[in-house]
Amino acid sequence: MAIRVSVRLHTVLRRKTPEGIVDRLEVDLPEGATVQALLEAAAIPLSGDALLLVVNGRIVKPEHVLAEGDQVRLVPAMSGG
Repeated sequence: MAIRVSVRLHTVLRRKTPEGIVDRLEVDLPEGATVQALLEAAAIPLSGDALLLVVNGRIVKPEHVLAEGDQVRLVPAMSGG
């Protein structure tokens, strides 16, 4: 059985999707899929701590298992100096 999750892309990630410049995606995944699987399906690279993964308002790790209707936000980490 498949699940559908909503993904909000922030800042520079808007340009890193196969569809061009978009800031929202609806992604279908197999049941039991993780955030890492979502990133792979959406062709979004995850490099170290450079990306904040938020599901339903909570910060999660890439191995977090997603559920039907989850709201995912992908926020690039910012650094200042």
